[in-house]
Amino acid sequence: MARQTGIIKLSGTIGDLNFFESHGGHHARRAGGGFNSHDVKNKPSMARVRENYSEFGQCSHTKKYFNRALRPFLCIYKDRTLHGRMMALFMAIKKLDSGGARGQRTVHGGLQTMRGRRLLQDFEFTPSCHVASYLPGTTHYDASSRTFTVSNFNTSQLSYPNGATHMALTLGVLLFDFETNTYELTQSAPLYIDASFADAAFSLQAPAPSLLGTAIALIGVKFYQAVGGQFVVLRGQKAVGLEIINIKDN
Repeated sequence: MARQTGIIKLSGTIGDLNFFESHGGHHARRAGGGFNSHDVKNKPSMARVRENYSEFGQCSHTKKYFNRALRPFLCIYKDRTLHGRMMALFMAIKKLDSGGARGQRTVHGGLQTMRGRRLLQDFEFTPSCHVASYLPGTTHYDASSRTFTVSNFNTSQLSYPNGATHMALTLGVLLFDFETNTYELTQSAPLYIDASFADAAFSLQAPAPSLLGTAIALIGVKFYQAVGGQFVVLRGQKAVGLEIINIKDN
């Protein structure tokens, strides 16, 4: 592979050379080579490739629906790395499925392990906005009643993003069936907190979902600016946060 230089950068195929942009630079390489679909589908030597394709497709399908389930929390969040990071997460969880043969390992199988669940719970959806940093005090989640409680809370310890006057906290319980990719999300009413908030303790409770599956409890935070008696949601990466606080089979 060679790097293109000069003022004019080419893109596409000319003769036996491919011209393309990758990793911030413009490159050229000889055209041809690689795999073709017939070989991948039929050659015994391509068995490992077929296995990888199958598992990648399964992880991509699960990621698609899991991401869709989180839209109420992340619909205004813009992060070009999130898709790739979530794919890497589900691929890592899939590898923990010891009960499936290569090509048949699934995210569902990987989540039957403690390590798989820990990977999911520790995943950073919003690396620039850690929800825990906006919850000074003692937190507790009761999975049986779907109630999140904060005590010893003190607003003087909070530092909002630039322009924010209010913080909204929401508890969500996502029932996700990782075998079928069906899901249901229930949410508490958002709790709005500003500098005048004086309660030292508060609770959020989500309604009971009607589906069965893996119950994933989430805390979401969004920041707003009060303008003319209305709330305007802020859209920066530091103004939207989401964290998983509990995973339990329902």
